Amino acid sequence: MAGFSIGSWSFHALFAAGKINLFGYLESIKYRYRLDQADIWSGMLLSTEDSYINSVKETLDEEGLTVACLSVDGADIWHDDPAIREQNYQKALLYLDIARRWGAKALRIDMGVNSLAITDEQFNLIVMRYREYTQFGQEHGFRVGPQTHQAGSQSPQNLKRVSDEVASPSFGIVLNVNRWLADKEIGDELVSPFTMHAQFDRAFVDFAGTGLLQKVQLLRQGGYQGCWSLEFRGGADEYLEVEHDLLTVRRAVRQAFGEN
Repeated sequence: MAGFSIGSWSFHALFAAGKINLFGYLESIKYRYRLDQADIWSGMLLSTEDSYINSVKETLDEEGLTVACLSVDGADIWHDDPAIREQNYQKALLYLDIARRWGAKALRIDMGVNSLAITDEQFNLIVMRYREYTQFGQEHGFRVGPQTHQAGSQSPQNLKRVSDEVASPSFGIVLNVNRWLADKEIGDELVSPFTMHAQFDRAFVDFAGTGLLQKVQLLRQGGYQGCWSLEFRGGADEYLEVEHDLLTVRRAVRQAFGEN
């Protein structure tokens, strides 16, 4: 059973208010929540300069933390404007290197398609880029792929089609469990074999009933071996609400694995 983490976006309101930064998040992961895996959203980085990236790496090493997932905004593969596509590509290359330097296990780079339908032009570029990114990831020990939070990535059939065409063991998705615009009843099951990182969010999964346990069991049966992470969207009382959700996810995972 892999470990647990908390997506740093769970503290977005505190971050926006200047009450937490990336280093405070890492400290909270280690000492407040007693975890050893970080789930980092790029919006929390203040810089991509070498000195800052090295400082984060030093902190990770000092605290014995692994980056289970690094989620990157603004590096989407597709954009209607070719100039922005190129800017995004350069940003993706930068974050591929940051993932390497930090020893990340998963890197989220989105497809950038904001409709359920994907054109042939979009699909061909997406496959080409993910083949390039996953080759780099395979050489450096991490997986790369999109998250299920853009319309094109909220169709499990789209994701399976991309996964089949990329045909790399280093391709994977960041699964916002139960967050689909199409084929919701089969979505999580269909993508579980190539899910590299899973986030549970009470906005999409029933934390109060049996829904959470059922989703954990489904992922386990599908062969999921990544981190069990969570994301809190509420934007208020974030430290306390995250602690509540972490305990809930821990309980469900223990039950799914037959632990007391």
